[in-house]
Amino acid sequence: MIGGLAFGTCQAGKASDAQIRLEAALAAQRDSAAAWGKARQALTVSLGALRRDSSTLALNLTRATGAAQRASQRAESLFLRLPDTLRVGVRLVFDSLAGATIACEASRANCELRAQNAEARVRGDSTQLFHADSLLTVTEASWHQAERQAKPSFFRDLWRSRKVTLPLAALSAFLLLTHR
Repeated sequence: MIGGLAFGTCQAGKASDAQIRLEAALAAQRDSAAAWGKARQALTVSLGALRRDSSTLALNLTRATGAAQRASQRAESLFLRLPDTLRVGVRLVFDSLAGATIACEASRANCELRAQNAEARVRGDSTQLFHADSLLTVTEASWHQAERQAKPSFFRDLWRSRKVTLPLAALSAFLLLTHR
């Protein structure tokens, strides 16, 4: 009987060590999930800002393109009325306006690419957060199972130590029966 109790105490010590390890793993998973949540929130805010910038740039580009086309048409009609010596300077102005339009389009395209990159990062972070949350759920289930197994139980500990307790009980019964 003493062997069974000692065995049960030993098992309880192992279970408490397992509980400590599981609690540490659970805390680490919660910290990881919280960090991913914060990073995802920051990316979502960044994505919204990029989307607003992109839509503003697209609207401004549309307006600027329309204004540039109208100005170009008017300028061409004026350009043809100018003497040949002044046409070179005016042509430089036209070319710089065209360059500004191209630069604006490049800026908008860059903003769109950055927004797509941010969306991809959000999707990747969401996947990682899902996996971390799944792992956290599994760890919690393992922790609760280990807690249930770690609770002392006389009959479970007696059953687990049956290789020691059954011969000891048989010997005790034999001695009691023969001693009378």
